[in-house]
Amino acid sequence: MSFLKKKYSLTTALAEKFSKLSSRSSYAEEYVSEGEEDLTPEGSSLELSGSSAPDATYRRELKTKARYPVTLDLPQVDGIPPLTFVGTGLRSETFMTVEFWIYTIGMYVEPSEVRGKLGSFKSCEPGTLHENEDFCRSLISMKGVTRVLRFVITLPGLKAGIVVSQFDKVLLPKMQKKGKEKEYRYIMENMGKAKFRKGTKMFLALSGEGEVTCVCNGEILGAVKCDELCESIMEIYFGDVPVSEDVKEKICNGVHAALQDDFEE
Repeated sequence: MSFLKKKYSLTTALAEKFSKLSSRSSYAEEYVSEGEEDLTPEGSSLELSGSSAPDATYRRELKTKARYPVTLDLPQVDGIPPLTFVGTGLRSETFMTVEFWIYTIGMYVEPSEVRGKLGSFKSCEPGTLHENEDFCRSLISMKGVTRVLRFVITLPGLKAGIVVSQFDKVLLPKMQKKGKEKEYRYIMENMGKAKFRKGTKMFLALSGEGEVTCVCNGEILGAVKCDELCESIMEIYFGDVPVSEDVKEKICNGVHAALQDDFEE
Protein backbone atom coordinates (compact mmCIF):
# COMPACT_ATOMS: atom_id res chain seq x y z
CA MET A 1 0.00 0.00 0.00
CA SER A 2 2.81 2.42 0.82
CA PHE A 3 4.30 1.63 -2.59
CA LEU A 4 1.07 2.58 -4.32
CA LYS A 5 0.77 5.73 -2.26
CA LYS A 6 4.25 6.80 -3.28
CA LYS A 7 3.77 5.76 -6.88
CA TYR A 8 0.72 7.91 -7.40
CA SER A 9 1.48 10.83 -5.11
CA LEU A 10 2.63 13.13 -7.91
CA THR A 11 -0.30 12.08 -10.11
CA THR A 12 -2.68 12.87 -7.26
CA ALA A 13 -1.12 16.29 -6.79
CA LEU A 14 -1.44 17.06 -10.50
CA ALA A 15 -5.04 15.87 -10.52
CA GLU A 16 -5.82 18.28 -7.71
CA LYS A 17 -4.16 21.12 -9.63
CA PHE A 18 -6.02 20.20 -12.79
CA SER A 19 -9.37 20.19 -11.02
CA LYS A 20 -8.84 23.82 -10.00
CA LEU A 21 -8.27 25.04 -13.51
CA SER A 22 -11.33 26.78 -14.90
CA SER A 23 -9.80 27.45 -18.30
CA ARG A 24 -6.62 27.02 -20.30
CA SER A 25 -5.82 30.70 -19.80
CA SER A 26 -6.10 30.46 -16.03
CA TYR A 27 -3.77 27.46 -16.13
CA ALA A 28 -1.17 29.39 -18.07
CA GLU A 29 -1.54 32.34 -15.78
CA GLU A 30 -1.10 30.45 -12.51
CA TYR A 31 1.10 27.48 -13.37
CA VAL A 32 3.02 28.32 -16.52
CA SER A 33 3.53 31.90 -17.61
CA GLU A 34 4.77 33.37 -14.36
CA GLY A 35 8.52 33.26 -13.84
CA GLU A 36 10.30 33.51 -10.53
CA GLU A 37 9.01 36.05 -8.08
CA ASP A 38 12.37 37.76 -7.70
CA LEU A 39 12.42 39.69 -10.96
CA THR A 40 15.42 40.84 -12.90
CA PRO A 41 17.58 43.25 -10.88
CA GLU A 42 17.68 46.64 -12.49
CA GLY A 43 20.61 46.99 -14.82
CA SER A 44 21.50 43.29 -14.98
CA SER A 45 21.67 41.36 -18.21
CA LEU A 46 19.52 38.24 -18.52
CA GLU A 47 19.92 35.63 -21.21
CA LEU A 48 18.29 32.33 -22.01
CA SER A 49 20.05 29.09 -21.22
CA GLY A 50 22.79 28.49 -23.73
CA SER A 51 23.55 32.15 -24.39
CA SER A 52 27.24 32.90 -24.73
CA ALA A 53 26.96 36.59 -23.85
CA PRO A 54 30.03 37.21 -21.65
CA ASP A 55 28.44 40.01 -19.61
CA ALA A 56 25.27 38.12 -18.62
CA THR A 57 24.70 37.89 -14.86
CA TYR A 58 22.07 35.19 -15.17
CA ARG A 59 20.79 32.52 -17.54
CA ARG A 60 17.11 31.58 -17.87
CA GLU A 61 15.47 28.19 -18.31
CA LEU A 62 13.65 28.54 -21.61
CA LYS A 63 10.05 27.69 -20.66
CA THR A 64 9.68 28.70 -17.03
CA LYS A 65 12.13 31.62 -17.19
CA ALA A 66 13.56 30.42 -13.86
CA ARG A 67 16.88 32.18 -13.52
CA TYR A 68 20.32 30.85 -12.71
CA PRO A 69 23.32 32.96 -11.72
CA VAL A 70 26.31 32.41 -13.97
CA THR A 71 28.52 31.94 -10.91
CA LEU A 72 27.37 30.05 -7.83
CA ASP A 73 28.67 30.41 -4.29
CA LEU A 74 27.38 27.87 -1.77
CA PRO A 75 28.86 29.00 1.56
CA GLN A 76 26.84 26.46 3.56
CA VAL A 77 29.05 23.65 2.20
CA ASP A 78 32.71 23.69 3.20
CA GLY A 79 35.32 23.21 0.51
CA ILE A 80 33.19 24.11 -2.51
CA PRO A 81 34.74 26.95 -4.54
CA PRO A 82 32.73 29.31 -6.77
CA LEU A 83 31.28 27.23 -9.60
CA THR A 84 30.20 28.05 -13.15
CA PHE A 85 26.78 27.44 -14.71
CA VAL A 86 26.77 25.01 -17.65
CA GLY A 87 23.09 24.40 -18.40
CA THR A 88 19.52 24.02 -17.19
CA GLY A 89 16.49 21.96 -18.16
CA LEU A 90 12.91 21.33 -17.09
CA ARG A 91 11.33 18.38 -15.27
CA SER A 92 7.67 18.31 -16.25
CA GLU A 93 4.69 15.94 -16.27
CA THR A 94 1.76 15.84 -18.67
CA PHE A 95 -1.65 15.14 -17.14
CA MET A 96 -4.88 15.22 -19.15
CA THR A 97 -2.99 16.80 -22.09
CA VAL A 98 -1.73 19.64 -19.85
CA GLU A 99 1.99 19.98 -19.19
CA PHE A 100 2.76 20.83 -15.56
CA TRP A 101 6.17 22.28 -14.79
CA ILE A 102 7.49 20.53 -11.66
CA TYR A 103 11.00 21.97 -11.25
CA THR A 104 14.01 23.10 -13.22
CA ILE A 105 17.57 21.90 -12.66
CA GLY A 106 20.77 23.74 -13.44
CA MET A 107 24.25 22.29 -13.07
CA TYR A 108 27.41 24.06 -11.86
CA VAL A 109 30.99 22.84 -12.16
CA GLU A 110 34.57 24.04 -12.28
CA PRO A 111 35.20 24.06 -16.06
CA SER A 112 38.91 23.35 -15.63
CA GLU A 113 38.11 20.16 -13.70
CA VAL A 114 35.60 19.04 -16.30
CA ARG A 115 38.04 19.66 -19.14
CA GLY A 116 40.54 17.44 -17.39
CA LYS A 117 38.04 14.57 -17.26
CA LEU A 118 36.05 15.01 -20.48
CA GLY A 119 38.51 16.79 -22.77
CA SER A 120 38.53 13.89 -25.22
CA PHE A 121 34.95 14.81 -26.21
CA LYS A 122 35.82 18.42 -27.07
CA SER A 123 35.75 17.87 -30.84
CA CYS A 124 32.38 16.10 -30.90
CA GLU A 125 29.61 17.70 -32.93
CA PRO A 126 27.81 20.36 -30.85
CA GLY A 127 24.26 19.56 -29.83
CA THR A 128 24.73 15.77 -29.95
CA LEU A 129 26.39 14.93 -26.62
CA HIS A 130 23.15 13.88 -24.91
CA GLU A 131 22.98 11.07 -27.51
CA ASN A 132 26.62 10.04 -27.02
CA GLU A 133 26.63 7.03 -24.68
CA ASP A 134 30.36 7.22 -23.98
CA PHE A 135 30.10 10.90 -23.03
CA CYS A 136 27.11 10.32 -20.76
CA ARG A 137 28.80 7.39 -19.01
CA SER A 138 31.93 9.51 -18.48
CA LEU A 139 29.87 12.42 -17.15
CA ILE A 140 28.05 10.14 -14.70
CA SER A 141 31.15 8.39 -13.40
CA MET A 142 33.49 11.41 -13.08
CA LYS A 143 35.61 11.25 -9.93
CA GLY A 144 37.30 14.17 -8.22
CA VAL A 145 34.94 16.73 -9.81
CA THR A 146 32.54 18.85 -7.74
CA ARG A 147 29.06 19.28 -9.22
CA VAL A 148 26.11 21.17 -7.81
CA LEU A 149 22.55 20.62 -9.02
CA ARG A 150 20.38 23.67 -8.33
CA PHE A 151 16.65 22.97 -8.32
CA VAL A 152 14.02 25.71 -8.68
CA ILE A 153 10.49 24.63 -7.73
CA THR A 154 8.03 25.76 -10.40
CA LEU A 155 4.81 23.93 -9.40
CA PRO A 156 2.75 25.80 -6.78
CA GLY A 157 1.86 23.64 -3.80
CA LEU A 158 4.51 20.98 -4.50
CA LYS A 159 5.51 19.18 -1.30
CA ALA A 160 9.01 17.95 -0.55
CA GLY A 161 7.56 14.53 0.25
CA ILE A 162 6.30 14.22 -3.32
CA VAL A 163 9.76 14.97 -4.69
CA VAL A 164 11.23 12.38 -2.33
CA SER A 165 8.67 9.79 -3.48
CA GLN A 166 9.74 10.41 -7.07
CA PHE A 167 13.39 9.92 -6.12
CA ASP A 168 12.37 6.69 -4.38
CA LYS A 169 10.97 5.32 -7.63
CA VAL A 170 14.21 5.74 -9.57
CA LEU A 171 16.98 5.97 -6.97
CA LEU A 172 15.99 3.62 -4.18
CA PRO A 173 16.24 0.41 -6.25
CA LYS A 174 19.72 1.43 -7.41
CA MET A 175 20.90 2.13 -3.88
CA GLN A 176 19.42 -1.12 -2.54
CA LYS A 177 21.25 -3.03 -5.28
CA LYS A 178 24.52 -1.30 -4.31
CA GLY A 179 24.00 -1.95 -0.59
CA LYS A 180 23.75 1.76 0.22
CA GLU A 181 20.09 2.11 1.19
CA LYS A 182 20.97 3.54 4.62
CA GLU A 183 22.94 6.44 3.11
CA TYR A 184 20.20 7.11 0.58
CA ARG A 185 17.42 7.13 3.16
CA TYR A 186 19.36 9.51 5.40
CA ILE A 187 19.51 12.14 2.64
CA MET A 188 15.92 11.62 1.50
CA GLU A 189 14.44 11.71 4.99
CA ASN A 190 16.11 15.06 5.57
CA MET A 191 15.14 16.36 2.14
CA GLY A 192 11.55 15.55 3.03
CA LYS A 193 11.73 18.17 5.81
CA ALA A 194 12.19 20.99 3.30
CA LYS A 195 9.49 23.66 2.97
CA PHE A 196 8.69 24.23 -0.69
CA ARG A 197 6.84 26.99 -2.43
CA LYS A 198 7.00 28.21 -5.98
CA GLY A 199 10.48 29.67 -6.49
CA THR A 200 12.18 27.70 -3.68
CA LYS A 201 15.80 26.83 -4.45
CA MET A 202 17.25 23.51 -3.38
CA PHE A 203 20.78 22.27 -3.96
CA LEU A 204 22.31 18.81 -4.19
CA ALA A 205 26.07 19.29 -3.90
CA LEU A 206 28.13 16.33 -5.09
CA SER A 207 31.70 16.91 -3.95
CA GLY A 208 34.78 15.58 -5.67
CA GLU A 209 35.36 13.45 -2.56
CA GLY A 210 31.99 11.72 -2.93
CA GLU A 211 29.94 13.60 -0.35
CA VAL A 212 26.29 14.43 -1.06
CA THR A 213 24.91 17.52 0.69
CA CYS A 214 21.31 18.75 0.47
CA VAL A 215 20.76 22.48 1.06
CA CYS A 216 17.39 24.26 1.04
CA ASN A 217 16.40 27.74 2.17
CA GLY A 218 19.97 28.40 3.24
CA GLU A 219 20.09 25.40 5.60
CA ILE A 220 21.95 22.10 5.29
CA LEU A 221 19.33 19.38 5.55
CA GLY A 222 21.75 16.48 5.47
CA ALA A 223 25.15 15.31 4.25
CA VAL A 224 26.57 11.84 3.72
CA LYS A 225 29.71 10.48 2.06
CA CYS A 226 28.70 7.97 -0.57
CA ASP A 227 30.31 7.71 -4.01
CA GLU A 228 27.55 5.36 -5.14
CA LEU A 229 24.86 7.93 -4.32
CA CYS A 230 26.73 10.67 -6.19
CA GLU A 231 26.94 8.47 -9.26
CA SER A 232 23.33 7.29 -9.02
CA ILE A 233 22.02 10.86 -8.78
CA MET A 234 23.92 11.71 -11.95
CA GLU A 235 22.65 8.53 -13.61
CA ILE A 236 18.94 9.31 -13.14
CA TYR A 237 19.42 12.59 -15.03
CA PHE A 238 22.07 11.64 -17.61
CA GLY A 239 21.72 7.86 -17.97
CA ASP A 240 19.93 5.73 -20.56
CA VAL A 241 16.48 6.38 -19.04
CA PRO A 242 16.61 9.94 -17.65
CA VAL A 243 13.75 11.35 -15.60
CA SER A 244 13.81 14.34 -17.96
CA GLU A 245 15.04 14.25 -21.56
CA ASP A 246 15.12 18.04 -21.52
CA VAL A 247 17.46 18.19 -18.53
CA LYS A 248 19.77 15.60 -20.09
CA GLU A 249 19.92 17.34 -23.45
CA LYS A 250 20.40 20.88 -22.16
CA ILE A 251 23.02 20.08 -19.52
CA CYS A 252 25.01 17.54 -21.55
CA ASN A 253 25.36 20.01 -24.38
CA GLY A 254 26.13 22.81 -21.92
CA VAL A 255 28.95 20.71 -20.47
CA HIS A 256 30.27 20.19 -24.00
CA ALA A 257 30.28 23.96 -24.52
CA ALA A 258 32.34 24.30 -21.33
CA LEU A 259 35.03 22.12 -22.91
CA GLN A 260 35.65 24.65 -25.66
CA ASP A 261 38.49 27.18 -25.63
CA ASP A 262 36.13 30.14 -26.06
CA PHE A 263 33.90 29.24 -23.09
CA GLU A 264 33.37 32.27 -20.85
CA GLU A 265 33.78 31.53 -17.13
